[in-house]
Amino acid sequence: MRVLCALLAGLAGALALAPCAGAGEVSCDGFALGYDGEAKQKTCKVEDTSTGDLTSEAKVLDVLDHAFSLNLVYEHTGFRTYLPARSPTALLKELSGFDRITPIGSERHLRGFDVIAFDATPRGEAYVLLCALFVRYSGNPGNYELPGGPGAKDAVRGVYCAEPGFLPPSEQGQGFYTVVDQTIARLRLPPAD
Repeated sequence: MRVLCALLAGLAGALALAPCAGAGEVSCDGFALGYDGEAKQKTCKVEDTSTGDLTSEAKVLDVLDHAFSLNLVYEHTGFRTYLPARSPTALLKELSGFDRITPIGSERHLRGFDVIAFDATPRGEAYVLLCALFVRYSGNPGNYELPGGPGAKDAVRGVYCAEPGFLPPSEQGQGFYTVVDQTIARLRLPPAD
């Protein structure tokens, strides 16, 4: 199994979470996020991502199996705080857990998420994974001047990576978007406002 927990840790940092000030592992029973599929391990955490006067909280779900890994983050902001909306392509440039990233095609819209699939070589490794980054923004931040451009009160961001050897040829390349669509369908998420 080459899809390692260390890769998930790198992905969590890449999804724009602030340092884990008050991070804590919690039970996944009744958690705000869920994955309704088979997996070896599911870990849930709550992180206070507030900085200064800006308040936010992130709920994190990491799912690990022999053939895939999933890192899912739901960030909810408080009063006078918003999350700048960034495209999957922009977020892809910030992923730190990989030495090489090659997008597969262009962004797509699947089940309410903006998605970009990509081939990736984990940092320090020689093998390639098939991955997808997906994001959904929701909630009106109010009528404030937003210095970072358009934004929202809530965001769900995720990175799903699969071992290509476990996928038939029809689910590789552009066909990987079908796998990602099926994965998103298995997620339990807070409603989009």
